[in-house]
Amino acid sequence: MANEINIFANFDTTAVIDPEREYYNLPRNNLPVVNQITAAARLTIRNNAPLTPLSGMGQLKFSTTGIDGYGYDDQTFNFDKNYFSNQIIYFTVRVKTLTDYPAKYVNILNLGDGIFEDNTIKVDLVDSFNNTLAATISSDFGLLSSSSGGFFKGAFSYNGIGNNLKVIAKANSDARPLSGESTTFNIVSSGNTKEFRKINEDNNQKQNFLDYLYQPNLKNNPKFFIDIIGQIVGDEKNPNTLGVKVYEKISNYLLNSGDIDYANVDNLISNLKLIDSNVNKFSNAYPASLKRIVDFFSVNRSKLIPIKNNFNQDFDNKNRPNTGRGKNLGTEVKLSDTLSGGDNFKPIVAYEKFSKRYIMLNTDPTSSFGFRYLGPNKTFQISSYNKNWGWGLVLPKEIANFTYMLDITGNNLVLQDGFRILNEVDGISTDEILKYYTFYSYISTTNDSNLFAFYDDSNINSTSDITSLSAINNSIDEILLKDIYSGTKLI
Repeated sequence: MANEINIFANFDTTAVIDPEREYYNLPRNNLPVVNQITAAARLTIRNNAPLTPLSGMGQLKFSTTGIDGYGYDDQTFNFDKNYFSNQIIYFTVRVKTLTDYPAKYVNILNLGDGIFEDNTIKVDLVDSFNNTLAATISSDFGLLSSSSGGFFKGAFSYNGIGNNLKVIAKANSDARPLSGESTTFNIVSSGNTKEFRKINEDNNQKQNFLDYLYQPNLKNNPKFFIDIIGQIVGDEKNPNTLGVKVYEKISNYLLNSGDIDYANVDNLISNLKLIDSNVNKFSNAYPASLKRIVDFFSVNRSKLIPIKNNFNQDFDNKNRPNTGRGKNLGTEVKLSDTLSGGDNFKPIVAYEKFSKRYIMLNTDPTSSFGFRYLGPNKTFQISSYNKNWGWGLVLPKEIANFTYMLDITGNNLVLQDGFRILNEVDGISTDEILKYYTFYSYISTTNDSNLFAFYDDSNINSTSDITSLSAINNSIDEILLKDIYSGTKLI
């Protein structure tokens, strides 16, 4: 059933500012209507489809605010994607018709079995396999709650973690069985969440004070510096402590203020105003912890990734093998060791004794002209070294100055498997090479130290994968939510 009504109205112009009148400083118009042109609108009023008692013919709709659409399904206030363990999560369930109109004419719902007791609702937290989890469900009806309206206000918390969880409900509303479920969400640990540390956010000012205690009466009784001064300045575990923030501001002064790629938001706006650039600023102040997050993630993601040192020829350990130096130098290779060529070739390292320098030999000798194969698998020994290998070793001209023996027809004399016979009349044995060089296997790895870093990936508190950050339902979302929920005491 539908009723149509016409609405006629005149515009009240007393609040309208006339620019011309203002310019000439004339008195404002005090008459509510300047002309008599009437605006008309036609509205259609329909009755909501009632819930059918026998079949239920209704549904339960979940939202976080109670705003879920009037005559349509509004998903704006669905459950967030991420929550935290032990967080109090508030929600609202409304009784709605199948056409998504709220059934305000039925009674409110109270916690109960949702089946036998009238106007009761049973709410459960379930996992992706519909197993019920041990969550704490409570009612959140306040003093101003209406006695009717067909809804339930509640809250729950769960001391655990899980992915793709949801809240389901069964209700008995005016002898009508109803059911519904929320959208899926994740509950992550509130103590082991994604974190980030900016470079130079690793200062432990409490420990700095303790390290400078030399007087015996202070060094043996540091309680003042631990319990009082230490509590004021803090340590490196919390980036929002005084000691970390002061040290970071001083250390990163040029990055924070002068470098437009890395400057914090306030300094970025200041720099843009220097060139008369238009800036839309949507907030004048953030809480300190939230401002740190906004400043960090306002930097382009490609700029957050540290620039790594890809140097791969670190051979000299300076006779200090346990310091991390010489990580590319492997074990010694003897002249008689069989090495692989072709597709299986691996570089080796030559230590030049007279110049005390290391040379990386990355030329495959089996690809050189006139190579002396040891067999069909392209293997070789350094003892078969020939100047044609292209290694560029600095040796007396007699060493490895060999030719191949030829038969009377001018062809190479070969043995089994194509092994050619050397003519060593004019050459010196390759054993003499060891007087000038020592050979080592090559370990393929890079230095991986930071040439430049804004995000401190070496900090043990940096637990976010900076290369996979995204704004929604990932590291940034989780970091922001944890800060907001912690500040509002929800976790």
